[in-house]
Amino acid sequence: MRRVYQLALLAALLLLGGCEERPSEYYVLWITTRVVDTEGNPIQGIWIHPEGYDFPGREGYTDYKGEMGGSTSIKPTRQINIVFEDVDGEHNGGEYESHTCTLKLNPVAPDEYGFSGSDFIKLGDIVLNRK
Repeated sequence: MRRVYQLALLAALLLLGGCEERPSEYYVLWITTRVVDTEGNPIQGIWIHPEGYDFPGREGYTDYKGEMGGSTSIKPTRQINIVFEDVDGEHNGGEYESHTCTLKLNPVAPDEYGFSGSDFIKLGDIVLNRK
């Protein structure tokens, strides 16, 4: 009898569709960059994010070498602003001005699963000025 209840529970869970993958209309944006000051020194702890979006976890922050690499899902668009912000104040050796750069993207039409591709963008060095 116990086995019948277990099978019934398993069947109910499968019928609820919890395992079904639903399409999304998002586009994967991969970015790598390095953030430096006006003297070429790396800046740690700069928050980098596409305007209106965020990178998961610590991916959106520069490391001790000023480098950052991460990906996030965004709605397909022709251009997006990437924002560089010093959010820790003096912790990284000074306060730096925010910077925004605009990226031109070429998203494709979503496929049957709603996936519209991805872009890998290497921004190179981004220079921030002290406040």
